[in-house]
Amino acid sequence: MPADHQSKEYLSRRKMLALTGATGAATLAGCSGGGNGEDPDNVTGNNLEEIEADVPENYEDEMNEVLPASNANPYNGEYIFNEYHQLWNSGDIQESCFEYLAIYNTDMGEYVPRVAEDWTVGEDNLVEVQLSEDYGWHDGSDITAEDFAARIRMDCYMQMGLEQYIDPDEGVRAVDDYTLEIEPRDDYANLEQGLWEAQWAETLLSVSAEQYGDFLEQFEEASSEEEQQTVQEEVIGFEPEWNQVKFSGPLFYAEANEQYGDRVPNQNHPIAKDWDFYQRCGYYTGEAGMQSGDADWIHNDPTLEGLPDKYDSPPVSYSGQSLAIIFGAEDEYIRDNPEVRKAIAYAVDMENVTEVTAPGTPVDEYSGGIDSGYIENFVSEDVLDAMPNYAPQDTDRAAELLEEVGFSRNGDDMWETPDGDTWTLNFPVGDWFEDHSEMVYNNLAEFGIDVDWYVEEMPTWQSDTQNDLAYDLTIHLNYGMAREYHAHSDLYEEMYSTTRGIYETDRDLFGEEVEVPEVGNPEGDTVTINIPEELDALSTADSDEEVQEHASNLAWAHNQLLPGAMVFPWSEHYWVNADEWNFDLETNDWLTSNRITHYLLQNGLSPE
Repeated sequence: MPADHQSKEYLSRRKMLALTGATGAATLAGCSGGGNGEDPDNVTGNNLEEIEADVPENYEDEMNEVLPASNANPYNGEYIFNEYHQLWNSGDIQESCFEYLAIYNTDMGEYVPRVAEDWTVGEDNLVEVQLSEDYGWHDGSDITAEDFAARIRMDCYMQMGLEQYIDPDEGVRAVDDYTLEIEPRDDYANLEQGLWEAQWAETLLSVSAEQYGDFLEQFEEASSEEEQQTVQEEVIGFEPEWNQVKFSGPLFYAEANEQYGDRVPNQNHPIAKDWDFYQRCGYYTGEAGMQSGDADWIHNDPTLEGLPDKYDSPPVSYSGQSLAIIFGAEDEYIRDNPEVRKAIAYAVDMENVTEVTAPGTPVDEYSGGIDSGYIENFVSEDVLDAMPNYAPQDTDRAAELLEEVGFSRNGDDMWETPDGDTWTLNFPVGDWFEDHSEMVYNNLAEFGIDVDWYVEEMPTWQSDTQNDLAYDLTIHLNYGMAREYHAHSDLYEEMYSTTRGIYETDRDLFGEEVEVPEVGNPEGDTVTINIPEELDALSTADSDEEVQEHASNLAWAHNQLLPGAMVFPWSEHYWVNADEWNFDLETNDWLTSNRITHYLLQNGLSPE
């Protein structure tokens, strides 16, 4: 990777607000259905006709009816089928109705082919992807390399992050109907192969060359940043509805009315065409649908209690969304002493926080800065085994660490700083994390730390607390780089994120060179690790051994310096009706970000 460490330039919420205008601001806040003030019919592509689809005949009578607890019924227009739209709210539509190039299985540590049959990575990271000829859009047209090229180019033009690696005008092309070439910019010709694959391997085909071709032509013709921004505004205002959009995935909407939306198998999908079930969404929804025993599965709600006995849980997969204790730089002792950060982590019973707020969800044992769903694919076993595990509460160790740097307890058993002052921590959190943070607050208070804990409204995932970094500690989502299953992606984001990265914000807890105990030996002599140099070396490693060496060094440094004690409250937890349907609750086919849809594609579904 180039040494300038420039962060990816996403089409951020702030920029999207600027593009959509005042009405768009209300839209993003969930208050309005408007776009950028223009008549939607004047936006390129909005004069769409209803698509004629191959709907299975008499599906309601001939097929088994499955009732997800999902409320994904697009009848009322809430679901806009344009991933770049300011109201993109896919729910589980994305995973069910659009197909992927490939899907990463975190348990196997490798990609599972979908539309891509195979690919090769050649000299200078030139990629040739061979696509299956068996996949089709739900209207009967073929899925071709032009469609995947259109999706990748749109992501680049819309500044979704991929433009850092790929030139949309020259870096992706359809060689023929079923051969796709992807070429990195010159700066990334030596990018480590796994990291390079992570940028495009899970491309989701929610874009067709037919429906987005006009936008691509406009981007090609744009000769200035202003003209490109104008096209971006057009894209953001594009509003295809459920019966106007082309679906590439195993399911598509055949019906949407005031009561329900029916998703039926795509007859042009090589696997789903043989399914003998359809999904009726919006009929029995949420917890009520599960408590009544009418719904067949629900996603992402591990705290449900009192469900009928017929429901059981398959393995929990990872989405890249995790919750972590995050340290700010406001408090000098937290900022200057990794021992203090470790003490706080040890004082919190993160195992209990997890069990109460997300039962059945794994706790990160490593705090290595890499998603624990796949950290074992990158870091050597001996280093992982040697890492201190901050998740179990250990107040004795926490006290030892504070005393080592001069803290002491007063007569009220409260901790005082080395200067003899009561140690008070500022602990603001967004209201999404009220329950989690209250438990953390109670642990710290019981340990004798004076904590000013308060909860703020969190209208979006990026709360005010996140933005201004005005905290000693907080709890927040720690997204890492979801869907980029690589050690470099996660660690680079931790260091260079523009929202809270160590080197890109005022959250400067340590410099580029850090001193930590010998890698793999907590009691060893001090060694120096240059984090930017290790990241560079990891990004250009040309062997698995090299990847493991540099990932291990970085994960060890993270464990010693940023004991975040991550947990996964929004891991992909399911309750499924295992009594009436033949769910396999043991298979690792659940362990992908494509969730239940990947499971169904691998295993099918039939009544017991």
